[in-house]
Amino acid sequence: MLVFAPHPDDETLGCGGTLARLALHCPVKVVLVTDGSGAGGLPPEAGAVRQVEFGRALAALGVTDSMQLNQPDGGFQGSPELALQVRTLLEDYRPDWVFLPSPLDYHRDHVRIAAFLKPLCCQSSSVEQLLFYEIWAPVPATHVVDITEQVSRKQAALAEHATAMPCGDYQRAMDGLNRYRGLYLGRDRLAEAFWVEPAKGGGVFSQVQAMALQLLATLLPKCP
Repeated sequence: MLVFAPHPDDETLGCGGTLARLALHCPVKVVLVTDGSGAGGLPPEAGAVRQVEFGRALAALGVTDSMQLNQPDGGFQGSPELALQVRTLLEDYRPDWVFLPSPLDYHRDHVRIAAFLKPLCCQSSSVEQLLFYEIWAPVPATHVVDITEQVSRKQAALAEHATAMPCGDYQRAMDGLNRYRGLYLGRDRLAEAFWVEPAKGGGVFSQVQAMALQLLATLLPKCP
């Protein structure tokens, strides 16, 4: 399993409970795409601190394998050099499932990172399934994962992201989303939802991605 997280805490918010379950049964590697510096909204040293917090959060989830791509936070664009780095990673690690941010998320980095990574993953011979996770907006879910037994580990992992916590009540928001998704499973269950597509043979991602990028251009024409 390979997971791409745009920023420190996205891996926990979007799929932390699922990663805690998977880590018990198979290798899981989490790739932090940006440097986590906060796009000017955090102190200058925040990027380095958040990268340390990222490692601690993964440890709380039972994940021991990670890497960092150190792309600019808030201004992701992608490049041929980064594409080559990602292709090399996919060839070396050979994941069959890849977790990506949703193209419907209300965050420009999330939308652009999903658009950049999706075709690279589809070109990889090993990748069979793409799993898009939700953070800032619900996905049209095709699958839900019961994380009731993993929720305490997910909460502990999120608590490690102390630098970002003053920016919003993420614990409460995460709990609300997981309880909402748990309604699919019955009373008193918590779940994470995913939009799952095969990496080969089509799907509707490209159409939704085009709509998201068009909306992003309309709402944020001056953003990098």
